[in-house]
Amino acid sequence: MAIYHFSAKIVSRSQGQSSVAKAAYNSRSLLENEQTGERHDYRYKGEVLFSGIFAPKNAPDWVKDREALWSAVEKRETRKNSQLAREIEMALPHELTGKQREFLVKDFVRENFVRKGMVADVAIHGPDPGGDDRNYHAHILLTMREIGPEGFGAKMRELNGRAQLEDWREKWERLANRHLERHGHEARIDRRTLEAQGIDREPTVHLGHTASQFEREGVQTERGDLNREIVERNREREQLKREADQLEAQRSRTEGFAESVTLKKQERQIARDIDKGLTKTAPRLLKGATKALDGALDFLVGAPPETPEQRRAKAAEKVERAKEAEQKAKETPPKTVAEVNRDLWELHFTHNVPEELRTRSRYDDQGRERERERD
Repeated sequence: MAIYHFSAKIVSRSQGQSSVAKAAYNSRSLLENEQTGERHDYRYKGEVLFSGIFAPKNAPDWVKDREALWSAVEKRETRKNSQLAREIEMALPHELTGKQREFLVKDFVRENFVRKGMVADVAIHGPDPGGDDRNYHAHILLTMREIGPEGFGAKMRELNGRAQLEDWREKWERLANRHLERHGHEARIDRRTLEAQGIDREPTVHLGHTASQFEREGVQTERGDLNREIVERNREREQLKREADQLEAQRSRTEGFAESVTLKKQERQIARDIDKGLTKTAPRLLKGATKALDGALDFLVGAPPETPEQRRAKAAEKVERAKEAEQKAKETPPKTVAEVNRDLWELHFTHNVPEELRTRSRYDDQGRERERERD
């Protein structure tokens, strides 16, 4: 993810600061304050990747001279606590090339500062030797007063509020992301806090050029120590998060295995139940199907005539049933003559009367019984 940093601060005489010195530092150049004769030389810092002054079209030509511009600012502000300039510092996407970063900064400066009547002194710095190789950033030194053909006018104090800073931060986010997308990069910057982005990481503090210089020279600073503590806490947080993720993954695998074992047991039980059910019902189903098929064939082609063997078998079956009835009669209490006659009649009726007549007779008997009940 691209780095987001955008800050604004006031260069104030009450803090012992000088706009000429700030411009010399940002541009890595030698500048002399024409009011005091004081020289500020930062050429030993090395070269910048880009520097330039941007002004409204109606501004006088002398504003394009860095030394003349900021000497005029120092001369115009006479109070000992005067606000001399406004400095914007912002991180540039390291994913872009040098020219792409330059065009990005120019677009932002023209749209948000120059069109509002300010003069912008821009310098783009690259990463310091031994530092973070992603640390491309820009310094934009802005005049506090609007500029016109006659020189400086009134101060634009309405730009000092928090709302204006948030507006610039939002516009920088949108413009930078648009340039990243235009050049085919998936990385995006986000002005929101890490917490608002849902990132579980403690943010580090901005070192600033003085503390950064001390740290590069091997001198530990208070801010550097604080950042090292934050980095260590973030490392521990990441380690705990990885361990928690591993435990969660292991728990998920265990639950998945247990669920798989349970499902397999249930599947085996269902299979056994099906086999058991088929074993019990298959003979009955087969017998019923055979009987139904025989009945259908009898209906379609008519029942075949009985053979002598079939008739003898039926007669033998009747005799056997009669013997069984006799034996049953001996084992049970003696019946009356009427009960015996009724049993013999039922036996005869069942084996000798066709099914259709038996059903009709049964219905007739039931109807007569209902009539007797009504009577």
